[in-house]
Amino acid sequence: MFEIIDALVPTIIAFGFPLAAYIIGYAKMSETERKEVRETFLTLKSLFTGGFIGLGLFVVAIGDALTISSLKVVGLLFLIPGTVFTSVIVWKRSKVKGVTTVLFLSVVIYFWGLPV
Repeated sequence: MFEIIDALVPTIIAFGFPLAAYIIGYAKMSETERKEVRETFLTLKSLFTGGFIGLGLFVVAIGDALTISSLKVVGLLFLIPGTVFTSVIVWKRSKVKGVTTVLFLSVVIYFWGLPV
C-alpha cells in the first residue's frame, strides 16, 4: 500500500504543481484573456501537439508509478502521434530544430515510456 503512495507522490508533485499554477493563473485573468486562452488551447494544432504529449507523459508516469505496463503502452500511443505532429510543425519552420525535436522526444519516449 505504502509503496504505491510513495510512487505516486513524485508524479502528483510533478504534474500537480504546474496544473495548480495554470488554474490559479487562469482564475486571475480577465474575461477577454480567458477567451483568448480558450481559443488558443482548443485549436487542433495545440491539442494534437502539446495535448497529446502532455497526456501521454501523464499516463506513462501514472503507469510507471502503479507498475501497470499496459497503461504505459496507452501513454506511448498518445506520445508517438504527439511527437510526429510536433516535429512536422517545427520542421516547417526550421529543419535543424525539427530534427532536434524528433531526437529529443524520441529519447524521452524511449527512456521514460519503455515498458519494463
